[in-house]
Amino acid sequence: MKKQIKKVLILLTVILSIVSCSEDFTELRSENSLCVDCLPPGASPYEGIQNGLYTKGWFDYNFKGMITQGDTYAGNVWANDGEFRPFAEASVLNDNAVLNSNWTALFSVVNQSNSLMQDLIRDKENIPEDAFNQGIGVSKFMRGTAYYYLVRIWGPVPIFDENSDGINAKRNLESDVYKFIEMDLADAAEKLTTEPKTGRIGKYSAMGMLAKVKLNLKKYNEAADLCREVITSGKFDLLEEYGNLFNNPNFNNSIESLFSLQWTVNCNEWGTQNTEQAFIVPSGSGITGGGDGWGSYMPTTDLPGLYEDGDKRRKPSIMVDGDFYPELLSKKDGYTFNKLPSQTALNFRKYIVGSPDDGYNVCFMRTDQNTNMLRYADILLMMAEAKLGDNASTSDSEAISAFNRVRSRAGLSSVSNITQSSLFKERRIEFLLEGQYYFDLQRRNRADALAEIAAQERGFFGDDARTELVSIKITPTDDFFSMPLPSGAISINENLTAAPVPFNF
Repeated sequence: MKKQIKKVLILLTVILSIVSCSEDFTELRSENSLCVDCLPPGASPYEGIQNGLYTKGWFDYNFKGMITQGDTYAGNVWANDGEFRPFAEASVLNDNAVLNSNWTALFSVVNQSNSLMQDLIRDKENIPEDAFNQGIGVSKFMRGTAYYYLVRIWGPVPIFDENSDGINAKRNLESDVYKFIEMDLADAAEKLTTEPKTGRIGKYSAMGMLAKVKLNLKKYNEAADLCREVITSGKFDLLEEYGNLFNNPNFNNSIESLFSLQWTVNCNEWGTQNTEQAFIVPSGSGITGGGDGWGSYMPTTDLPGLYEDGDKRRKPSIMVDGDFYPELLSKKDGYTFNKLPSQTALNFRKYIVGSPDDGYNVCFMRTDQNTNMLRYADILLMMAEAKLGDNASTSDSEAISAFNRVRSRAGLSSVSNITQSSLFKERRIEFLLEGQYYFDLQRRNRADALAEIAAQERGFFGDDARTELVSIKITPTDDFFSMPLPSGAISINENLTAAPVPFNF
């Protein structure tokens, strides 16, 4: 292995390893390294490394981090398990296992992306130009996206590019991290093809992700321009049935997908699969056909009240007492949800696939249901948000058209005016359990966001009949929007606690 790559691997391993996680971290690249015999005929050997960036690269963040950070901490999920409950109660300390794992997991994506770029650059003379550009584009997209999660969780973080080395890195200015992300995603959009292979990112994927970044930076006109290009490309649309985006792997990589994690099931291998079903399935229901299904993530009690009458998204998203699902336990005449096993009398339906008896490739803690990272509904609602900007409301035709397309699929009536409140309520419902709510709250007017969080009911029913609510409310401050630096990383590199410094672009 190239000396420079070793330096970066050692650097990130030392900084990011948490107790026993360091071994897993250093093995990530070797698991996804060149394997010519594993590739389909005609594929570039570098596609073997790229493929890993859609699966194992993101596995640890998807495993527990995405829902815990994006939904549990934000108030969509009640979770009583030890490592999850501090997020539900907004009392996360820097030694929390999920917090530490999120840091390591996201930097592992950065590391793998840098390694792929180094290999491509080293071997450029032997690689066709289009394959080289595609490889660099994938690397920069994945790195930029990982940093986009990192900066929104921790603010200033160390920037590592493909040329970085040094073992005691300091954090870089938050503004520089955002500049780095913008550069990566803009370059990815230039290099990626407009006709990617099924399940792979392309030019419009990068443009869509860059639009999300622009919204964070309040660059509303630029965000709108990017969304408009994606919309007018004619390459994407909304999938007709909302639930098929999450609950049926037969609809993976649909016309709505711009970027999805590409999971596969191997009952004897860990790290290639989607594990979410195991944590979501109602406890004791037997829906998975195996020993998993623990009901660890439960909807908070006020979520059903967000849905308008007739909203088609409710039943594929949240189970309420008495809901019947003929597609689950299909050989036993279907499944009816009973509220008693859940501490909130509710359960999520999203990301439950079912069992092998239902016709799916499923085994213990394993499904091949893609994780939606960026989909067309997000492009439409981002267009509406970009046109709304910091205004209290808008009747802009482009914003209204995009907004109403999402509502139309949900079976809801059109509106002629959008407010800050209605926009972000729509986003909360549309992207429930997709790890977005926390980051959406960050973009809101701060006073409105704090008021919404304070009004949430994060409690549970303490009695067996699920009638006596144990109320949990929090009083958030601005500190709510920045997580503590992980103790494991600080214990290795105390420079992380130093004041952030500019990055040398």
